[in-house]
Amino acid sequence: MSGKKGPYVGVDVGGTKILALVVNGDGEVLGRHKEPTRQNGTPLADQIVAAVDGALNNAALKAKDLAAIGLAVPGVVDSRTGRFVTAPNLVIDDPEVAKRVQERLGIPVAIGNDVNLGTLAEVWLGAGRGFRTVVGVFPGTGIGGGVIVDGRLQTGPEDLGGEVGHMILLVDGPRCGCGSLGCWEALASRKAIEREIHDALARGRHSIISAAAAEGPIKSGALREALEAGDDLVTEIMKRTGHYLAQGILSIRHLLDPELIILGGGLIEACGDFLLPLIEAEVRADKMKGSRDEMKIAVSKLGDDAVALGAAALAAQGDDAHGSVPNLPEDRPLTYPTIENVRFGVAVVDGKELAYDFYLRADGKLGKRKKKPVRAKYGTSHVVDREELEKVCKGEPRVVLIGSGHHDMVRLTDDARHYLDSLGVSWQILPTPEAAQAYNEAGGPKALLMHVTC
Repeated sequence: MSGKKGPYVGVDVGGTKILALVVNGDGEVLGRHKEPTRQNGTPLADQIVAAVDGALNNAALKAKDLAAIGLAVPGVVDSRTGRFVTAPNLVIDDPEVAKRVQERLGIPVAIGNDVNLGTLAEVWLGAGRGFRTVVGVFPGTGIGGGVIVDGRLQTGPEDLGGEVGHMILLVDGPRCGCGSLGCWEALASRKAIEREIHDALARGRHSIISAAAAEGPIKSGALREALEAGDDLVTEIMKRTGHYLAQGILSIRHLLDPELIILGGGLIEACGDFLLPLIEAEVRADKMKGSRDEMKIAVSKLGDDAVALGAAALAAQGDDAHGSVPNLPEDRPLTYPTIENVRFGVAVVDGKELAYDFYLRADGKLGKRKKKPVRAKYGTSHVVDREELEKVCKGEPRVVLIGSGHHDMVRLTDDARHYLDSLGVSWQILPTPEAAQAYNEAGGPKALLMHVTC
C-alpha cells in the first residue's frame, strides 16, 4: 500500500447498487457517486471503475490523486490473494475483480467483506466509537456480520470470521442461499421474510402486501408500510423475525460477550422501530445471566455510507494493519478527577469543595450545572432531560452516571432515558454517595452529572 495519507476511495459493491466515496484520512467524505448494479453482462470491474470515476468527478479529483482504493463485496474474500471466493447473494463474474480495477486505474486496491468493513467503519466513525469489542449484525437481503476485538477485525484463517448469517440457528431448517440448512439468514433476513409471505399467500392468507409480492422482490419499505397499516400476516411474520434475530444475538453474546452489538442494514433501517423493542426485550430476558448486564445494542449511525467508509478505512491501513480501526488509541491517556467526599450540599473533587450541582464530561472537563433552564421548563431542578444530557455527554463517554441527590429526588425524563439508550452507553442513576463511588471505580471514558442536595 502507498504511504500517502489520502485521499482514498471506498466502494460498496452490492447486488443492487454500487456506491463510491472519496474519503480523507479523517473519514470526511469529499465526493460520492452511486449507480445501480447492472446484471446485463457488463463486467463488474467496469462498473466499479465507472463508480470510482463518478465519485472522483464529484470531488474534483483525478485517479492519480488517490493513495489507494478499497472494495467491499458481499461474500468471502481470500485475504492472502485478494480473490473474491464466494457470494451467496451476488453473481461473481471475475474472482480477480480487485486486480482488474488496480490494472485499470493504476492505484493499489484492497478488498474485503462488506459487513466486516461496515462494522469497522462504525467503530471508527459511528455507533461503535470508544468500544473495542464489537459485533455488527446487518440484516438485509441476507444477514452480514463483522467481529472486532481490541480494535481489529477477526476474519480467521479461512476468512470466514464474522459470517454470523451462516450460524446454524435451526438444525435442518430452511435452505439458505449458501446451500446449508437452518442458517440465521434463512430465518431472519428479508429473503426469509419474503419466503414466508409467499408461502402464506399460497395457503390462502390475505395481506395488503400481496400486490408487492406479485411484482417481484418484497422491499423493506413495503414491509414497513404493511406494519404501519397493522397488516396481520406481516405483523405475525415480523414478530417471528424479531424473535429469530434476538436468539442469534444471544448466541453471539454467549460466545463472545461483546461490549456492543450494532444493528444495521436495510431491514433495520426500514423496520427498526418495530423490531428493536422486540429484540431488546428478548435479549434482556436471557435466562443465562452474566455477572452484570453491560452488553449494549445500538443502531448503525452511518447508514448507507457505512460499508463504503469501511472500504476506505481498509485502503488506508496498508498491509501492516489489515482490518484495524484507523487512529484507535490503545488507551485514552486522560486522567479523570476523583470525588474524595460527598456530604449534603457539598462534594470534594480533587481537593476542591463544590457547593453546587456539577458535571464531569468524558474529556475531563468539570463544570457547574445550570439549573435555571430545567426550573423554567419543569418548575424544579429535580428533573434531567435530553438537552442537559447532550451537553454532559460530549466527548463520547462509555459510562454515564447521574447522582440523584442524597434523598434520591432527581428523575430522568423519558426522552433523557431514550437518549442514553440510543448512545449505547452503560448508564445508571444512583443516590449521590453511590454515584460518587461508582464514578471513581468506573473506567473511562466516563461522564457524571451530580446533584449535591436532596
